[in-house]
Amino acid sequence: MSTLGVGDFVASTDPWRIVTGAAAFSGLTFITASITYFVPVLSAVGLESKLSLYISSMGKTPQQILANAWDGEGFASFLDRSPELCQMLLQHTLNHYSYPVIHYFHNNDPKMAIAPGVVLLDETHKLLRYAVSESVAKDELKMEMLQTTLFTFLKMLKGNFIEKRELEELVPLPSLENLSAKGIPLEEKDKVKNAFNLKLKEHRKKLTSLLEMDGWSWRNIYP
Repeated sequence: MSTLGVGDFVASTDPWRIVTGAAAFSGLTFITASITYFVPVLSAVGLESKLSLYISSMGKTPQQILANAWDGEGFASFLDRSPELCQMLLQHTLNHYSYPVIHYFHNNDPKMAIAPGVVLLDETHKLLRYAVSESVAKDELKMEMLQTTLFTFLKMLKGNFIEKRELEELVPLPSLENLSAKGIPLEEKDKVKNAFNLKLKEHRKKLTSLLEMDGWSWRNIYP
């Protein structure tokens, strides 16, 4: 199918010469198309693992990421990384549109899996937005960039991959003890509780669906 054969066998009539030429052409086309498709797919899967590992390297939980980034005045070390994170996540989102099959590549290591990584990043952003006191300086441009990028990714998944289903797990309320122990100024507990249980209720249901459909749970985010 991929060559013109060997010299021992030669097409003797015009119909068989046409069949031989068509077989050679189709074989070359199939092989070339396969290579040009699988190489970018594998590259996209590599970017997915790179992004997940990048996020998990900042901390095992959203609270740990914020605690590690806290410098006594703000979270510059975390927010300074947001443009690079946004760029990788946007590229991953575009790869989903071009090569939908990458959604079905599963990694058994939570540090390398995209679903826990995205939820970890999203929860970190939401804690920074709703749990950390407004008195703490935050780069609003970078906060908005991160929020928009996460929303774009989840919107793409909801439209193409996340099905409506009965959730198996309740969405947990994140603990603030680690942040308080680090000396990070926080909003009142009732205000934070209302934000996560009411304002972010539907949003966090999408995160639950994303985790469950990829075989994970909130225990991978909040052990």
